[in-house]
Amino acid sequence: MRFSKSLFMFVMLLAFIVGCSSDSGEESGNKELTWSTTTGYSPQSTTSAVADYISGTVEDFESEHSDISLNTQIQSSNISEAMARILEQANQDRAPDVAVIDSYLFPQYIEHLQPLDDLMEEKGMKVEDFLPFAQDVLTGPDGKVYGLYMSTDTRVLFYNSELIPEPPKTWEEVIEVGKKLKDEGYDGISTPGGRGEGTSVTTLWPLFWGQGGKLVDDEGNPIFGEGKNKEIMVDVLSTIQSAVEEGVLPQRVAGYGSENDQNEEIAAGNVGMFIGGNWQESFLKETLGEEEFQKWEVAPVPQLEGGERTTTSGGWAWGIFTDDPEKKQAAFDLVYNTFISEQGMGEFTSIYGELPSRTSVYESEHYEGTQFSDEYREMLKNDARVRPASDDYPEISNQLQIAISDVISGNKEPEQAVNDAWEVVNNE
Repeated sequence: MRFSKSLFMFVMLLAFIVGCSSDSGEESGNKELTWSTTTGYSPQSTTSAVADYISGTVEDFESEHSDISLNTQIQSSNISEAMARILEQANQDRAPDVAVIDSYLFPQYIEHLQPLDDLMEEKGMKVEDFLPFAQDVLTGPDGKVYGLYMSTDTRVLFYNSELIPEPPKTWEEVIEVGKKLKDEGYDGISTPGGRGEGTSVTTLWPLFWGQGGKLVDDEGNPIFGEGKNKEIMVDVLSTIQSAVEEGVLPQRVAGYGSENDQNEEIAAGNVGMFIGGNWQESFLKETLGEEEFQKWEVAPVPQLEGGERTTTSGGWAWGIFTDDPEKKQAAFDLVYNTFISEQGMGEFTSIYGELPSRTSVYESEHYEGTQFSDEYREMLKNDARVRPASDDYPEISNQLQIAISDVISGNKEPEQAVNDAWEVVNNE
């Protein structure tokens, strides 16, 4: 009798343990979705309005996907390191399920990403709704769509229309207008000219590309320092040198590596026109006040004589690595609802201060827009290009930043500066 009772207790205990294991298994049975994002594009954003917005969409996602456990992974603030790490993980088949990727590098990841055409079709989305440059970034060699372009930016000429009734279209006109501004006590023009990516994307590439220049060949190999491309790059630096020698472009811009480095001079009222990023519109408005701000307009970046209108666009795109159907759907839902849908993109870009990458969103009730939104959209549709997805690009950019800085400072002649940049890039 005692044995039977002991056996009964053992069986009950075993059943309890199995039951607990079963319950635990149901909980742990939730699939984990790893979401690799930047601080700024996460609930941890340092901008409270952005943090609140993304936190809200994440809460909605978790309510609608109770079988998914979201694991948010914040990328390094060093973009180059973060992108290299994700690519390394992808090459080792251990990439996050979904990640945000610097848009110009996106083509490097396509072979590891899942096509999204079917999921886009379910939402009534067409890739043609994305801006042309974004379509090129997202579409693979097989014609399928492998990503979702979240938001973008562009470079423009800001000018005080009270001082400059008609914006200059060429750098010859920039120098002519700039001389008049200088006589009135203003800087002729300002643009980044130092060590920093802002110099490349805002000052160098629009002029170089506008003349048909190519930084790399189709395989990603550097070609900027040879043949026609070298001639164009020397012409670009020679034009910048002329602007300095004419007193139109101040030498201090050799210390400006980003567009925002110009803000102090702009706020002081020393600048009649400058080349910068669309996000500086909000700085102008907040700093100058409404009345003074209304004097400002935007125009395409001035080109060298005979050049085609060109500007540089940036931004980020989402890619889904997981091939698990359930997780792929969940990842798509998270990104779509937060950043890509008409409402999501409209609200996010309005809060964050970036530009929509879908043309339809500019007309959406969810997008607040700015005074110059229509102008930005037209430039993005017609003139925008992205940086080449080459492994050599970072060093090319770095060396040409040094080159233009040396020319502006008077330390080197344009041809020597290009030759030196070319030599360093090819010896890396």
